Amino acid sequence: MQNWKRNLGAWALAGVMALWAGPVLAQAGPLQCGGGAISAQARVLADEVNLARTDPNGYAALVEAYFAGLQGKRYKLGNVTMVMQEGRPAVTEAVRALKRQKPVPALDVSGCLSAAAQDHVAHQGPRGGFGHVGPGGQGPSDRVARHVRGRPYCGENISYGIADPRGVVIQLIVDDGVPGRGHRKNIFDPRFRSLGTATGPHAKLRNMAVQVFCFNQVTGG
Repeated sequence: MQNWKRNLGAWALAGVMALWAGPVLAQAGPLQCGGGAISAQARVLADEVNLARTDPNGYAALVEAYFAGLQGKRYKLGNVTMVMQEGRPAVTEAVRALKRQKPVPALDVSGCLSAAAQDHVAHQGPRGGFGHVGPGGQGPSDRVARHVRGRPYCGENISYGIADPRGVVIQLIVDDGVPGRGHRKNIFDPRFRSLGTATGPHAKLRNMAVQVFCFNQVTGG
């Protein structure tokens, strides 16, 4: 029987707010949340983000181990061959960046922000969609606004093709094929105060994961 091999690229999208982060920080007051559920898988993903934020030097070793089998631009993830755009140079650059990165505080994990992230998974996953724009042209801050009181100022990372929470965070930190490394900047931005996460199936790339980062503090859940 022929041995079939699938090639799958890991895709990621970042909503980066570097151009307007400064002005909105003064306006990013606390958000009030009436409560929201965080799935076990989403909680693991949030914990993984905070592990990277609080111990970037230690996380460098995890990135090196994850790509130990990388050959050129290809590595195995289970029975799937993953194909990178940059390959080893991106991994090497990420490891060096992590070793230089100073620890930043862990983010408060919010049920309301996670519910907003789950809204995007529920909308996009079954359709096999991509990007940060939801129904009616809504972005991450609009999605959060439906679950809180107050005006949210939020950014967003989205990854496609990887189910394992550690693999998701490593993918976003390496940021293969993204010249500005916007996902990594979101993960390590010390100005963010709160985090919501969600994961789920994706019709075209098997899995997706959403991370919502907000400048606001969130109270009540």
